[in-house]
Amino acid sequence: MFIFNPQMLSILSLFLFSIALWALSFVGRRPRDYPPGPPAVPLLGNLHLIGTEKRHLQFEKWAREYGSIYSLILGTKVMVVLNSDTAIKELIDRRGAIYASRPESYIAQDVLSGGLRVLFMPNNSVWKGARKFVHAMLSITAARAYVPYQDLENKAMLLDFLEKPNDFIEHLRRYTASLTRK
Repeated sequence: MFIFNPQMLSILSLFLFSIALWALSFVGRRPRDYPPGPPAVPLLGNLHLIGTEKRHLQFEKWAREYGSIYSLILGTKVMVVLNSDTAIKELIDRRGAIYASRPESYIAQDVLSGGLRVLFMPNNSVWKGARKFVHAMLSITAARAYVPYQDLENKAMLLDFLEKPNDFIEHLRRYTASLTRK
């Protein structure tokens, strides 16, 4: 059986505290492979440098100082700023497939929808299948098939307005619910 004496316990706690400080020193640091940007404060990053009014002037100043592509640390997240049309055209238009995925959003994607919310899905095979399905439902051909239902629901809503004009909110609710179920 091993028993800690007070001196050993204090050395151990000092060691653990040092490791925690060392680990915290990396929070808010710009990763090596990211573009340059303004110096960051641990935990806050560059949040304290972005004003509440006329933020665009600060972004413009950083663009003159660091170039048309620079990075900011916002809390624990790194944001890359593209500040010229040529940078946007090059990175988004020409090399868009590399950057096509969305940032991770644990609560919105995993907790609230079980990983099935298309808007927050990473760019993978599941997202491609969901995107293909959504495009099939919302294509021009599919939209033309909805027109008869829309016409019927429009007429039903107008008739409801004529018969019970005071219940117009309820008629609108019924109308929108009927269109989304078709």
